[in-house]
Amino acid sequence: MNPIRNHRKRQNGAVLFLALTFLLLLTILAVTASSTSIMQERMVGGMRNRQLGLMGVESTLRGAEETLWNLNFNNARHPFPPCLGPTSTTLCAIKVRSDGTLPPYAQNFRTNRSWIDPSSDGAQTYARDMSAMTGDQITANLSTQPRFIIENLGDVLPDSAGKTGGVIQPAGGGASASTLVFYRITARSQGGTDAVVRIAESYYAAIDLGNTGINPN
Repeated sequence: MNPIRNHRKRQNGAVLFLALTFLLLLTILAVTASSTSIMQERMVGGMRNRQLGLMGVESTLRGAEETLWNLNFNNARHPFPPCLGPTSTTLCAIKVRSDGTLPPYAQNFRTNRSWIDPSSDGAQTYARDMSAMTGDQITANLSTQPRFIIENLGDVLPDSAGKTGGVIQPAGGGASASTLVFYRITARSQGGTDAVVRIAESYYAAIDLGNTGINPN
């Protein structure tokens, strides 16, 4: 009687190698997907941070323009008192120097890419709270209050008030034009974190109430 022999072949390790290969591929795919997801989250966070900074700087510009409107038209407090230096704390306007340049601190405020120490930037803090909001608005908080400066660029005179030669034809009936005072507003704002600094400017022409030839409205 012959014994029964086992004819099964020995395993040579191919199945284990294929399993490990597939496991490695799945791990690579998972790590890649996770890295892509993290990158997308960072991109979205960075975009929101920049949008918050833009919101802050645009709101500050509008607020400074509102200040100019109220001071000139409602209270007739034109012109602004000149700023005395980078440590001025009262609302004032920076005057252009006789050589046509700005004081160094004002030029630094307009061009510096980094956030400047508020104690020496010569700027004013935006009055409306944008860094300590609560409730549903808490996610729109900025890391610090925006800042702004106002520059007095001089008067824009009516057509007949300049230094011109020849004969000027008198105007017809009606009131004469008032002098316009030209201002430049520069605002700076951080985003939700201090990693973002946004800078924006606007120009504002205010009517000098010393010559009330035009209704401000």
